[in-house]
Amino acid sequence: MRFLIAPLLLAGALMAAPADKKPVPAEAKDPVCGMTVETKSAEKADYKGKTYYFCSKEEKTTFEKSPEKFVKDESPKKKS
Repeated sequence: MRFLIAPLLLAGALMAAPADKKPVPAEAKDPVCGMTVETKSAEKADYKGKTYYFCSKEEKTTFEKSPEKFVKDESPKKKS
């Protein structure tokens, strides 16, 4: 019986999705050129904990050279 339970527990752990992970959208906007791309087949780069999607390797390379040019500051603003 214990030989049956261990593989089932392992399979369940592998199939469970992490609770804190957001689902990947089907489409995203390339931050360099503004084109809408399918995330499934797009080039990808991570910056400050967020994944960005690109229509080409060239756009990804441009982004990686200076991502701050293409990413809006999303930190909360302090009220004075």
